[in-house]
Amino acid sequence: MPASKPPSNILIVGGGIAGVSTAYYLSIHPLRSPQTRITLVEGTKIAAAASGYSGGFLAKDWHGSATASLSAMSFELHKSLAEEFGGKEKWGYRTVDTLSIETDATRKSKKPAPLPWLPAGLVHSSRPLGGHSTTAQVHPRLFTTFFSEKFLSQPSTSLILGTATSLSTTPSPSSSSGEPSPRSVGITTPEGEQKEVEADVVVIAAGPWTGKLAEQLLGPKVGGRLGVQGHRAHSVVLKTKEDLSATCLFTSMTLEDGSAGEPEVYARPDGTTYICGAGDDEPLPPTAAEVKPSPSAITKLHAQAQALSPVFTSAEGVEVIAEQACFLPIADRGRPLVGKVRGVEGVYVGSGLSCWGITQGPGTGKVLSELILEGKAKSADISKLAP
Repeated sequence: MPASKPPSNILIVGGGIAGVSTAYYLSIHPLRSPQTRITLVEGTKIAAAASGYSGGFLAKDWHGSATASLSAMSFELHKSLAEEFGGKEKWGYRTVDTLSIETDATRKSKKPAPLPWLPAGLVHSSRPLGGHSTTAQVHPRLFTTFFSEKFLSQPSTSLILGTATSLSTTPSPSSSSGEPSPRSVGITTPEGEQKEVEADVVVIAAGPWTGKLAEQLLGPKVGGRLGVQGHRAHSVVLKTKEDLSATCLFTSMTLEDGSAGEPEVYARPDGTTYICGAGDDEPLPPTAAEVKPSPSAITKLHAQAQALSPVFTSAEGVEVIAEQACFLPIADRGRPLVGKVRGVEGVYVGSGLSCWGITQGPGTGKVLSELILEGKAKSADISKLAP
């Protein structure tokens, strides 16, 4: 049931898709009190990490039992948000065909190429993984930025650039278990200024930094259970002379030199193609601003792209738009953490969404807004995602 006393100050840590979606859905929730202030805290800029550098691929039904309900709901949420706000034009939303292909440049294939921009004789097998009813895409940075602006257009909302460093609590009279509740969050701005921001509800949605932040704010006993680490993945964004079909490819490649790779290739409606892969276990840096790509991983992605199709070669006039890396948030438990944190009243988490952060981000924000203001997640079953 909804709390008898609505929260006065809600603070969300993390300006990626999960944090921004939570802030947005809280700001428009019908049970939000006009007096409730909602503050979004982000260390550098909105979509500074994976929400700005991932591929934006969406899948409705590729998920295990723990996340199936959340993913399906969030996939449909992407569709309805695009229809409501012009997502096709504003953040590149569109449905796509999705294929799995196997290529081998060391031997000639007799099978026809499944797409006109793939060369003859290269593809040895091809099968559909999804169609326009089950797979789609967005430009994640544009999506996240748009909804951060929608959030900030609501009354009593604000964005603070800074790093959350401490959580002050007070005994909670409403908690039968005697759990403490938040009173304020200490924030250090990029200029080194120290702030104390009132908060009786705190949401941790800090992507791969969630584990470290949770221990810092909540201590090892409570925060230590919220283990989320980072895994670095690389990508390049290429602009081809010709627009490619609305297709996303999951590949298994053998190149001429016998080397193998499994890049994912997402053609975008703006004429660019996003190609990702080449992950590694580089340690997570302190901030998103310090994430750097590995030159060898970027070189490998370019080689795989050129081996896949001539349209990605300099001879065909390809333009390199970006060479980049980001850290995917991987929960230690192998599933996302979405819900109320045990051991402290009024603290919630939405993190560990792995490579499905863009698919599940809006839905995560919606169910967290329901938990906070209604006491129960109604839009999706997140019972297996409890922190």
